[in-house]
Amino acid sequence: MEIAPNIHRIECTFQGTRMAYVHLFVGESASMLVDTCCVHNPEQDIVPYMESIGFDPKSLTYILISHSDLDHQGGNAPMKRIAPQAIMMCHNLDQPWIDSAEELIVNRYMQWDAPHGYETTPEAKADLHSTMDCLPVDMTLEGGEQFNMGGGWYIEAVHTPGHTWGHLAVYDPVSKTMAAGEAALWNAILDIDWNPVLPPTYCYVDTYLSTLERLMSMDIQVYSPAHWQVQRGSQVNEFLRESRNYCLHVEKHLLDYASTMESFTLKQAIDDVGPKVSTWDESGNGLFTFPFNGNLERLTQRGLLTQSRNDDNIIIWSKS
Repeated sequence: MEIAPNIHRIECTFQGTRMAYVHLFVGESASMLVDTCCVHNPEQDIVPYMESIGFDPKSLTYILISHSDLDHQGGNAPMKRIAPQAIMMCHNLDQPWIDSAEELIVNRYMQWDAPHGYETTPEAKADLHSTMDCLPVDMTLEGGEQFNMGGGWYIEAVHTPGHTWGHLAVYDPVSKTMAAGEAALWNAILDIDWNPVLPPTYCYVDTYLSTLERLMSMDIQVYSPAHWQVQRGSQVNEFLRESRNYCLHVEKHLLDYASTMESFTLKQAIDDVGPKVSTWDESGNGLFTFPFNGNLERLTQRGLLTQSRNDDNIIIWSKS
């Protein structure tokens, strides 16, 4: 659907009931696709939409990957084969994980294994690989770059870290529209029917909160995120405030929990606190590793918790 003049929002489905929205900016002399979703989505969803609006994918100028995650970069190689002339870009901080599915899996998805006692099985790792066909990007960005789309229309890459260090959004100052990806994660990630399915996977809390404050200070009238409905007008800051409030809500629960425990692991916190801050089936609580670890690290940095290791060399926290 066209959410603002020359800005299209394309629904991509994966894993049965999951969806992610990618965006297509079409100018007089240049065009940009933001994200490629999973390995099957260029052929299943993106190209058919392009053809439905009379856009030739072989005229695509840029492919910008908002951040390193399987449902945002998994279709990179298939999309590049369809549009070989397009320049593929991402933020330099996320480049290693976007260039390589193996790097993404080992260094982002498996980061909990050794320090927190998790184990990613070979089967689980193979499943993750099956969603992605990655390749090295052509160039990297820092945020702040402007792209001339023709006819005096410029759009801007905005650095919006927190979910990952190198997360990028794309802003159109003419229609005041932002293709936001997962710059803000509300109080749940939603499925194709708009039901809560997973926790918000922010990771770097101070950075995430700073990004939310920056977005609330911008003039955004149309905010189009990856896993949520389009937000317009006053809805934009309501969505951003709820994203901030949920993060702080989780942090309070974790601090209260710490006051009742001699010490605890990340797994224990997820098992005990997760049900109190979730609105989805508990099978999704495994991804609390991202936000809970982020909040616990922040509480440690503020001196409210102490971090150490138990006899099994697993990270534990206790109240300072």
